[in-house]
Amino acid sequence: MLPSSPQIRPLRAGVLAVCTVVGALVITLAVSLALIPLVVGVAALVVWLALALILSWAGIELMAALERWFENDPRFQR
Repeated sequence: MLPSSPQIRPLRAGVLAVCTVVGALVITLAVSLALIPLVVGVAALVVWLALALILSWAGIELMAALERWFENDPRFQR
């Protein structure tokens, strides 16, 4: 004969189920809170790269405008 499986009383089974659910919620919350700095860091990196790209574009446009001004302004002509 097969050995009988251990029996858990209903009250203990209920407490075990509640503890399991609470533990799962705590672990899920901890993992979620651990991801917040990672998400904020990635977002900050994306914003920084976008600002660097926009600043580079603005600098190139500024140099082009200065070049046109130097070429067209009579004060810079010899």
